[in-house]
Amino acid sequence: MDLYLNLSTVKNPKIIHDLSTSIEEGRTRAWYIPGMKRDPVRIDKWIGSVGLGGDVNFFNINFNPHAHGSHTETLGHVCKTWHPISDVSIPFLQTALLITVDYKDYGENGKIIELDQIEKAWNHWRPSNDLTALVVRSNPNSAEKKNMNFSSQDAPFFSKEVGYFLRKKGILHWLVDLPSVDREEDGGKLLSHRSFWGLNEGEKVPGHEARLNATITELIYINDDIEDGYWSLAMQVASIANDAAPSRPTLMR
Repeated sequence: MDLYLNLSTVKNPKIIHDLSTSIEEGRTRAWYIPGMKRDPVRIDKWIGSVGLGGDVNFFNINFNPHAHGSHTETLGHVCKTWHPISDVSIPFLQTALLITVDYKDYGENGKIIELDQIEKAWNHWRPSNDLTALVVRSNPNSAEKKNMNFSSQDAPFFSKEVGYFLRKKGILHWLVDLPSVDREEDGGKLLSHRSFWGLNEGEKVPGHEARLNATITELIYINDDIEDGYWSLAMQVASIANDAAPSRPTLMR
């Protein structure tokens, strides 16, 4: 089962899958806020819109990376210290393992993706110690998920033990097709974020166990026809000095 790709051979990939969900004007995907807005720049009588008589399209864009599409974030998402994604060194290509998991419905306690699901897949594929990226597809996985507004849907989330497990296994880049690895409303605990990044509950200044180079990518979409297993992954994160930035994860073979 040790089916790692030789990244040096991925020069002309035959299979390419874009996992990103686009940031689109007016579309919200999570967290209750309106979608992205585009407005042409106006300077005196000049307007940055060809459709409105201008020479070029020259728009200001107002968006939230966490709410409006696929994004990659650092532990700066939960810390008061400054840790922008633009400072994180992410390989141009890395080997990633794609797995598919189910959740357990605990009623008022939510739909939880528990550690046994991750361990089952891990034991099946038996990754070596140098695997750095894990891509997780959750069931159910209908086509509607790609354009779903997760606000107030109490989407499935991961138990904090999953974060601990992935940290122990050396996973630096965790990609999921959900709005968050934590529950939509959890009182601000974000336990799975914290356990993955090496932060204690409530810790807002990273300690000596914090993983400044680890990232979480959320709101991707993975078609059912993309098979589980090893892929070459290009993260393609926008270089924006913020805790999170839009990203376009791409799987290749």
